[in-house]
Amino acid sequence: MLDPPPNSGPSILEQLSENYTQLPEQAISTSRDKRVYAQYTNPTERYNHRVMGDGVEAGGLVVVVDSVFYELELPENYVFEDIRPRLFDVDQDGNLEIITIRTEVTQGAGILIYKVVNNQLEEYAYVPEIGIPSRWLNLVTINDLDNDGVIELVWIQTPHIGGILKVSKIQPGELTVLDELSQYSNHGYGDRNLCLSVLTQQDQEKVFYVPTQNRSQIFGFKYTNDNLEIVSEIDQSVDFSKPLSEQYDFTSIISIEDNCIFVE
Repeated sequence: MLDPPPNSGPSILEQLSENYTQLPEQAISTSRDKRVYAQYTNPTERYNHRVMGDGVEAGGLVVVVDSVFYELELPENYVFEDIRPRLFDVDQDGNLEIITIRTEVTQGAGILIYKVVNNQLEEYAYVPEIGIPSRWLNLVTINDLDNDGVIELVWIQTPHIGGILKVSKIQPGELTVLDELSQYSNHGYGDRNLCLSVLTQQDQEKVFYVPTQNRSQIFGFKYTNDNLEIVSEIDQSVDFSKPLSEQYDFTSIISIEDNCIFVE
C-alpha cells in the first residue's frame, strides 16, 4: 500500500499513467463515483499466447480506493491475460471488488476476484484455470441475473474452440459452475474487442445476449433456478471486430461498462 497522493498533486489518472508502466491499451477502469480505479501494470511477454494479438500481458495490478494505492505483483508463472480489470460489488457490501482474468502459463486462463482487506489486495473468489496452456476465457456479464440477491458471473470458456457458456453464483472461494451450454463465442482470436455480449432488462427479467460460435446468430439467455434458458434466437451474422451493441437494436441495455471493453 502506498500513501495517498497530496490533494494538490496530480489526479489519480495522471498518477496511474505517469508512475506505472501500462499495457499498450493504457486502459484504466474507473468507478462511477470516481472513488475506485484499477489498471494492469508491468507488461510482460513471458506467456506467448497472443490471444489479443500483441503477445503483451500484465504482470501486475494497481487499485486505488479513496486515493489509497494498492499494488500487486504476480509470480513469474502467472499473467493477467486481459485489457483492464472489471469493477463490481460482487458481495454487495458497498465496496467494489476487482474482477480479473488471470492465467497460469502451464494451465491456461482462470478468473480471480480481488478484494481490499486489511489494507491489501486479497483473493476473494476464483474460477480455476482451464488446465491446458494457450486456452483462454472471456467474461460475459456480472449481475444478479435471477434477482435473488446474489450476484452471478457468466463467462465463455475457450471462445475460439467450442465456446462453453458458463454461469456461477459469486461466493467466497472456488466458484461452482451451475449450468453450461456450448457453441457460443464472444471473442475473435487476436482481436482486442471484449465487447461481444449485451445485458438487458426486459420487464422483470434480465436477458443477456452472445453470438453463436459460427457467428451466424445471436442468442438471448435468462438465468432461473440455476439454469440457463434460451429465450431468443436472432438470425443475424456478427462482425467480431465491432461491439455487439452496435450490431443489433437491443432495448434496455444495462451494465455496458461491466461487460464491454473495446480497443480499436
